[in-house]
Amino acid sequence: MNSLSFEVSDGVATLSITRAAVSNAIDITVIRAMHVALDQIQKGDSGARAVVLTGSGDVFCSGLDLHSIDLTTQQARQRAHFEMRRFMDPLILRLGAFRFPIVAAVNGAAVGAGMSLALASDIIVAGEGAYFCPSFARLGLVPDAGITFHLARCIGASRSLSSLMLAEKIDSKMAREWGLAYAVVPDAQVVTHAQSVARKLASGPTAVLGQIRALHASTFDHSLEQQLRAERSAQEMSLETHDCVEGVRAFFEKREPNFSEH
Repeated sequence: MNSLSFEVSDGVATLSITRAAVSNAIDITVIRAMHVALDQIQKGDSGARAVVLTGSGDVFCSGLDLHSIDLTTQQARQRAHFEMRRFMDPLILRLGAFRFPIVAAVNGAAVGAGMSLALASDIIVAGEGAYFCPSFARLGLVPDAGITFHLARCIGASRSLSSLMLAEKIDSKMAREWGLAYAVVPDAQVVTHAQSVARKLASGPTAVLGQIRALHASTFDHSLEQQLRAERSAQEMSLETHDCVEGVRAFFEKREPNFSEH
């Protein structure tokens, strides 16, 4: 995994893109490495119960590595696109439905597919010098990797459409004001702050957090009646868990709960 570092500490798995020579641009090698790392986390052997995605150095991810794409002919471009989508789309879907919560530590530029990757997380922590840029239109490309889906739901249809069409930078202050970033912290503290948030999630009721994520994802597609039914079903499942008993017991005993279910 030379293109991706993978470390686990205090229940948090930190995945960091390590391609400094191309500003942490992603290619199929990086995406495959992410799938492998997520496989390891999913098995539960590592002890991780939350994930932090970040980039090495002072860049989160500069987008797709255009050096890895053959642009010489229309057929070559289509082949490259098909091959990338074959790995990237499943990754975006997997992050959205992953077993454990995911925090993006945006420590610099999150451009193009890098912004798509950040938006596929549950919570974004950004550095003061970080920025987001949906740069696709500048390259004559349609935004992809789920960004049209996630960005509209994150900052609203009007802001999302203008951002995607104009392909302009969204600095950290604007990202915080628009609700794109959960927190903005000094650049040197981005990863540690994101890991702190992830540790809090890792100590939470994993199954319940998964249900919350699923309910949140479905809310724009459901009527109120449908969402109430989904909530009821999820609540019935949570009532069957030990974590529910532990959470209520801790409330009455005036202590922090010790959630343990995976």
